[in-house]
Amino acid sequence: MTLEERQLLLVDVSARLPYGVHVHFCNTNIDEKLTEISLGETIAQIRHNGKGNQGLILPYLRPMSSMTEEEREEYWKFVEHRKILYDNGSYDGARNILRLDIPNRLSDFTDWLNSHHFDYRSLIPMGFALEAPEDMYNKEQSEEESEIPIPKTVDEAVKTLAKIVSKEDRDYLLENGAISMHHSLGRWIRNEWGLWTDSELKNELKKKGFEHPDDMSNYIIEEFVKYCNNKL
Repeated sequence: MTLEERQLLLVDVSARLPYGVHVHFCNTNIDEKLTEISLGETIAQIRHNGKGNQGLILPYLRPMSSMTEEEREEYWKFVEHRKILYDNGSYDGARNILRLDIPNRLSDFTDWLNSHHFDYRSLIPMGFALEAPEDMYNKEQSEEESEIPIPKTVDEAVKTLAKIVSKEDRDYLLENGAISMHHSLGRWIRNEWGLWTDSELKNELKKKGFEHPDDMSNYIIEEFVKYCNNKL
C-alpha cells in the first residue's frame, strides 16, 4: 500500500470514528471497535480498550448495494431535502453539493453514509476495507451502555446540554449561532440520541413537524441557545 493509499484509508477511518466503526488489525489479526486514531505520515497510532497499537487497519464497511429499501427511501428523502434547500438558496452548505443524482459522490452526504457505515469510496473492491458481516452494525447501543442517557423530550435534551456543554463551546455557540455547531455538537446529538435510527426524542420531534435528523438537531441546539440566553 502506497503512502497516498494509506493516507486515504486513515482519513476515511478517522471520519467514521464518531459512528463506532469496527476494524481489523492486520498485524495482530484481531477485530475491535475503533475509538481513537492519530494520523501519522506512514502509520496510525490506534487506541482501543485503553491499549496502543500500530500498523495497518482495515475498516468493516457495508457495500452500497446492501442498502435496504427503508434506508434507500430515507437517503433519497435526505437528498430531496437538500435539493429543496439548494434550489431555494437557503442552505449555506449548498456550494458543497457536487451532483444530486449520484449519492456516492455527494460530499455533503458523508455524514449520513458514515452513520450507516457504507463504502461510498469503494474501498472494499480496492482491498482497503472488509465487507461487514450482516449483523455487525445492527446492534444498537442501549441507553444503559451510553454514558449520557438519551433524553426523551426536547426539554430534557436542552437541560442535558446545559450540563455537558463547556463554557467555551457555549460562548462560541451564543456568538455564532446553532448552525456553527452542525458538524460537531449537532453530529453528536444526531448519532448519540437516536435521530438517525429511533428514539422517543426523535418521535417527539417528528410530532413537531421535523422529518430530517439535521433539522431535529438544529432545533435542539436553537432551543439550547434560547435557554442559555434566558439564563444569562
